[in-house]
Amino acid sequence: MAQHQSYISVDSCITDYLNESDQSVNRYFKAWHIAFRGLEYLGLDFFYRVKSVKLPINANFTVTLPADFLNWCKVGILNDNGAIVTLKENNNMTTYADLLPDRIEKTNDADSLWLQGGQGIWNNLWTGGYGYTPVFGVPSGEPFVGEFKVDIDNGVIILNQNFQRDYLMLEYVSSPIEGQDYYLPVQFREALIAWLWWKDKKSISVKRGMVGISRDLERDFYNQRRQAAARWKPVRLQQIYEASQNLTRLAIKS
Repeated sequence: MAQHQSYISVDSCITDYLNESDQSVNRYFKAWHIAFRGLEYLGLDFFYRVKSVKLPINANFTVTLPADFLNWCKVGILNDNGAIVTLKENNNMTTYADLLPDRIEKTNDADSLWLQGGQGIWNNLWTGGYGYTPVFGVPSGEPFVGEFKVDIDNGVIILNQNFQRDYLMLEYVSSPIEGQDYYLPVQFREALIAWLWWKDKKSISVKRGMVGISRDLERDFYNQRRQAAARWKPVRLQQIYEASQNLTRLAIKS
């Protein structure tokens, strides 16, 4: 990731903490591990990168998750304006055999077709070989382009068997890559330093019976975290104005 002046290194926060607490560089190794935990804690809630990737569809209608995947934001396909049309999440889809090449054959039971709505009595739209679909009561909203389920344990996204594209767009929260330099937004500098104060002094305070000091350090960290979050995602008048315009509807006034 290209860095610029709005990002700072974790190393600089550790150095600031060691200087502020009058500790030598001999404490750097312990402080680095504590700081990395703080980076994970803050990053998952706020500033970890959201990546957008175009992934191929496997032969068994699954998609392999990227190695740095933490959590998904959007799953869908592209429209003619370059925007993502999202798929519908269906947690009823089974993860059984989702790593096998014959997943579709193992998970489909043709004898259960009649369960989809009383043998088509009230389902009056034939979908071309996949059963009947009800017309009455169909929900409005985005166009239906497919269904998915994320199987994190096996590292795949499961798709419905009649998915019509050879790719899938995925926006997801990514984890830092091991061996690279670690950065965080400058707005979180004081929050990470406060985390170091709290976690580094916690064991000493508890052993000496000074639980109140540890509690004060914890309170200071969450206060710095709250302030950092407010600076990271400030309220913008433009966004408020656009939201107001989107909620305003043109209609006949009585």
